[in-house]
Amino acid sequence: MYLYYINNSNFFFANFKGDFYLDNLENDKLNIATKIKLGSTQVKNIVNIGNVEEDNKITKVLTVSAKPIIENISVNNASVKFDGVVDYDLLVVLENNEIKPLTQKTNFSQVFEDTKINIESIINIYTDLLELNNVSSTNGISYSAVINFDIYLVEKNLDVNCAKPIENVFVKEGEISFNSFVNNVVYDSTVNFELAKDSKVNQILFTNNYASIKSVIPSNDYFVVSGEVYSSITFQSEDGLIKSTNKTTTFSEEIECVGVNKDSIIQAQIKTKESTVLENTEKGIFSFDVPIQILAQIYNKTTVKCVVDAYSLQNEVNLITKSYEEDDFVSSKQIEENILTNFAIAENIPLVDKILSVMPINISVVNQIIKDKELLIEGIAVINIIYYFEDEEGNNILNSLDVEVPYSINLNIPELSASDKIILNVVLGDINIKNKRSKELEILAEVKINYDIIKNNISAITTDINLGEEKPIKDYALEIYLAKEGQTLWDIAKELNISTTDLVNQNSDLTLPISNGEKIVAYKQRIVDFE
Repeated sequence: MYLYYINNSNFFFANFKGDFYLDNLENDKLNIATKIKLGSTQVKNIVNIGNVEEDNKITKVLTVSAKPIIENISVNNASVKFDGVVDYDLLVVLENNEIKPLTQKTNFSQVFEDTKINIESIINIYTDLLELNNVSSTNGISYSAVINFDIYLVEKNLDVNCAKPIENVFVKEGEISFNSFVNNVVYDSTVNFELAKDSKVNQILFTNNYASIKSVIPSNDYFVVSGEVYSSITFQSEDGLIKSTNKTTTFSEEIECVGVNKDSIIQAQIKTKESTVLENTEKGIFSFDVPIQILAQIYNKTTVKCVVDAYSLQNEVNLITKSYEEDDFVSSKQIEENILTNFAIAENIPLVDKILSVMPINISVVNQIIKDKELLIEGIAVINIIYYFEDEEGNNILNSLDVEVPYSINLNIPELSASDKIILNVVLGDINIKNKRSKELEILAEVKINYDIIKNNISAITTDINLGEEKPIKDYALEIYLAKEGQTLWDIAKELNISTTDLVNQNSDLTLPISNGEKIVAYKQRIVDFE
């Protein structure tokens, strides 16, 4: 076997027999990762709360929230089935004027069909609560939740392979790089925090929790996800007043994962589950446990050398190429924005005299427009307000109001292109509301936006080398060639149909890189028959 390398020009001549091949040109399948959105599906989930007790019925719902969680995914040929649960939390007023928290769970099951799915497919499903509405029922309080599921397929393109060198052919290599899929991680943990139990905070009535990721840092065989959990807590003081407070808890989770390295690209999303609250009378605290679930995909940049050009002295050479899709992934990032709006209360709604509690319920994305370096997000944020209004007799009456706030946020993202795909996770943070003349509210809401960018490219690779017809034999022994601007030694050798080694040996004064107009001589060996 002969290998000739000249001035790091990244080409060689391969002449071999037997079963020995170059490692970097093995006919191995390449694990090229792409992430494709297959589509979306929606589930309408209905829960019946009932009336608590026959002699103590619900007279008013102050606030309600719903959190959908996928618990199981089953992948089959041409379909994926997923099951989960919706956690409903309510704060209600009973006939005896008792304020009582209620919880209820309902299950859901859905099948999504697509011919691209097979038994070995890696499926990611992202959930969003689109709507939560009170529906009429003869059996008490009922709510309907419309849940959206975005279905993504992570493909490992194994149909692409690099060409093998063949005998008596000069081969030029080039490097190609792509992202390979490493692992899909579903990680569950719990974030804890405490709140003092005193005369101001006597009973916890309602909590709503959201989480966002601030950073994802890869290392060798593990990665660290850091972020925040935002908790909105409605409580009752000893004097019976309802109030609310916000709590932000930071977290940092070290997640083991074989194959991760410091250069890995990680895209991660986070969700919260139903929290639990325990009262510790000895310590005088309320202890909160908020379950979080992190879904992450890990990709590694892989570089291989593949044939990009070839020629033979005896035959024409045909390169067989194949185009393929490849994705560049941008690790998860966060942007913080604010929504500022004025909300006019409808005439049939009682005046807001005193705001007691402010609670984020949900924020949904109904439209996203991707441009170069810009992303426009449009949607609706739902905020619950519990308040007092004064009746005609001067009594303070407890009431609540769900405020739907349309929003439009234009983000500057330098790495974003119009052709990119983007996955969003949007949550509400702190909310401040000013009561303006009882009939108008000024709302300032903090929005945390996590985004993943997927850049799709079309590339091509040489998959095979075929020898064609024999080249005609030249009848002259000497050829003089004038180099053109930008030509390399490989370009000239291929055009003159001579090996690069012979070309260098025959032109001892040749300088590299070759300059425009440089004279190059090629001698051809001729066989003379004297008979």
